[in-house]
Amino acid sequence: MNKTNIKETMEQVNIPEDMQEEIIRNLQRQENSGNYKYNYKSHAFKRTLLSAATLLLIVGTISIPVQAGIRYLVKARMESIPAEEMEATLEMLQAQPVGADSFSREYSQSEKQRRAELFKAYQNGTFPQGQLLLIESEDQIPDNTLCYLKSTSCFYLPDRELTDEEILEIIEFNYKREYSLSLDPEVQAVMEEHEKEQNEIKEKVQADNGITEAEAVTIAQEWMNSFFGVSPDGMEETINLDEGRFEVPIYNITYDIRSFCYYNFSISTLDGSIMSVDVNLSSWIDAPEITEEQAKAQMSENYQTALRFLNEQLEIHDEFETVYCLYRAENGKLISRELAYFFQKDDGNFYMVNFRCSNSEFSIYTHATEEWFKQLSERENAVLITLSPED
Repeated sequence: MNKTNIKETMEQVNIPEDMQEEIIRNLQRQENSGNYKYNYKSHAFKRTLLSAATLLLIVGTISIPVQAGIRYLVKARMESIPAEEMEATLEMLQAQPVGADSFSREYSQSEKQRRAELFKAYQNGTFPQGQLLLIESEDQIPDNTLCYLKSTSCFYLPDRELTDEEILEIIEFNYKREYSLSLDPEVQAVMEEHEKEQNEIKEKVQADNGITEAEAVTIAQEWMNSFFGVSPDGMEETINLDEGRFEVPIYNITYDIRSFCYYNFSISTLDGSIMSVDVNLSSWIDAPEITEEQAKAQMSENYQTALRFLNEQLEIHDEFETVYCLYRAENGKLISRELAYFFQKDDGNFYMVNFRCSNSEFSIYTHATEEWFKQLSERENAVLITLSPED
């Protein structure tokens, strides 16, 4: 398993840095026991496909197609495309010598915002009238016209603002690429194995009289609306059962708009309690650097916010004798750009609550083991501060 490729994939799908090592460890354990970019190299595609698919299933995104994450209208749209066209798309992906998409320019802020809204509209049946222009060589690139150079996997965006139609064409093209991967025997094998594992966990949950998938979805959607103030309508919804991350089986439920926002909930199948929540927003990517002094100035206020989150949102009213704040800094600046608060429980494990330093926004809540806390606190450039209840 290529750790570099996996980390690149996580960065493209905005997985928080402090969770990347845990995901890699999970993958390594699986291997030992038995983005908005995708690696399409002919040989690397075959070599990294299983690892990438496993990673994306773990974190609940739907690249390397997890069809359950595709809304009915989009699925029907993809199924209406002639098989020959899908096969040609797959052949294009496998033949490309480059490892990822590139763009002739960055999206403007208004284009990013419209892309998010049009992504939701696409989920609900607003499809483009035409198709993205595909070209074979650089000498065919037209002036000021949206197109995609197949040989280099590069999107050439016009100097003007993209129209809604053009943005929809890009969205649909990306879906076609992902859906075409379902024709690949290796992907089919991954998905078949995943479905088998899901059915086995589902049978265990039913035997233990656990909550249903529908009940878990209701819990996640209530959090989306009440805590984040965001409607999941029009976002991609992905649901997976997992019995490896926590001591109890969980439903992993994700709502996302690619390269724009990502919300993930891990919900106990036993009683519907929240085991973890994490969010990542594209607006955080370009946030300014934060100095260590600025982070320390936020530490007390965010600590109190984290404590209220445990009390009010999760109804956790434990008396914590030991609370730590953990961050990573180098040359006076934060590396992770987050403050992580660890509330130690009686059994030695922790509740972890993270905030972004650029805006003091909530980013992660999770149950954390004592071992994981130790690994994080011993990482290079880690700074660990012990807080008192009066802080």
